[in-house]
Amino acid sequence: MNKLEKFICLLAFMLPGLLAHGQEDLNISKIFGDYGKQKGSVLIELAKDVLGNHTKINRYKSLIIPSDSSILRTTREAILNDFTQKGNYGNGLILMESKKDGKVESATYALGKEENSKVYEYILFMNKSKKMTLIYIRGNFPPQQLEDELSKLKNLFIKVNDKRIKL
Repeated sequence: MNKLEKFICLLAFMLPGLLAHGQEDLNISKIFGDYGKQKGSVLIELAKDVLGNHTKINRYKSLIIPSDSSILRTTREAILNDFTQKGNYGNGLILMESKKDGKVESATYALGKEENSKVYEYILFMNKSKKMTLIYIRGNFPPQQLEDELSKLKNLFIKVNDKRIKL
């Protein structure tokens, strides 16, 4: 096997792994990593093979944790940094933002997409009832279709330990 063939084989093995880690370059990935295994947290991660042909979402990750001021501050800073960095693609949008006492209580952000790509990234955030929810979504659909894609998730069931769980 010559050098070119070896390189192509190596690239073929690495490419799926590189494509699967869309969220890794975001600041919120640290939030998922730091708090996802904390006692009292609920971390769900779904990839395209689980989502199947039901939706255009190819990556879904959510974290629900008891909120405190430190976690909220860290999460809000991470979201702001991601929005300003990724929003530099020129198509980042604040789709919805609800504030209480001057602080964001719930929000939906479209981080945008890279040039010549059809894949968008979204961050959803909510802090209510002493629980904070952070959701990362990556998919092949524009911001106008986000609600439709989220509604498709409501009808999706997954099996965990031979039990059906509705998302």
